[in-house]
Amino acid sequence: MKIGIVTSFNEKLYNYYAHRFLESYNLPFNLHIYHEGWTPEDFPLRDNIHYIDIYSGKNGNELRKFKAKMSGYNVDSVVPGEPHKIIHGTNYKKDGIRFAYKVFAKTDLMTNGKNNYDYVFWIDADMIFKKSFNAKDVVAKFLPGDYQISHIHRPTYYSECGFVGYNLRHWQTRVFVQRFREMYTNLKLLNEDEWHDSYLFDAVRKKLTIELNGDIKFYNLSPTIRKVGNPWPDTPMAEYMDHLKGKARKDAGEMLK
Repeated sequence: MKIGIVTSFNEKLYNYYAHRFLESYNLPFNLHIYHEGWTPEDFPLRDNIHYIDIYSGKNGNELRKFKAKMSGYNVDSVVPGEPHKIIHGTNYKKDGIRFAYKVFAKTDLMTNGKNNYDYVFWIDADMIFKKSFNAKDVVAKFLPGDYQISHIHRPTYYSECGFVGYNLRHWQTRVFVQRFREMYTNLKLLNEDEWHDSYLFDAVRKKLTIELNGDIKFYNLSPTIRKVGNPWPDTPMAEYMDHLKGKARKDAGEMLK
């Protein structure tokens, strides 16, 4: 079984928190890092770590077009060129550009035809790896083979999409990935109440479930969720990674209570 990991960060985010992700990465799977024309020079090359310029090729052209079309609608919730600096009082839920990079990154990896992965996992770059896992763990804990997609479901809120698994051996998964990307390339997100990736993930999930008459299965990684804000401790991934979700954790560089 061929498994790939994908994430994205730029220079500012690397210096802020993503260096911890890279320094601690201990998985036996290929890691694909989408960047914005800059790669770390203080980190030794590894055979299983691959850098891709998110602005290269067809993917880059589509991202540029999306940003240009969105400019008249978008609410900038971070300082331009300073993605780690939040503009307080702005509505991040209407900042489609800020959260678009991760969607363009992972959907490109899954649709460009170069890798032929069976499973792909998106992992946010604000993770710190504590313990490695293998393909057997993936199927047993993170995405059983008869499911198409796994995610952290929050029943009273939108999904937490810092960790999402895609089983590409199912045709339904490939349909989902294409529909998710079209939210951006066709500007379909403007028809939704919120424009960030987690809300749009759920929008596609709900619509496709109806369209396919339930013939798509989503594996809930947080069935015993206790805390909507940070459900990570209630997921099986918590044994292997810490998710430094939120500014306080990123600033501290560690998981806080």
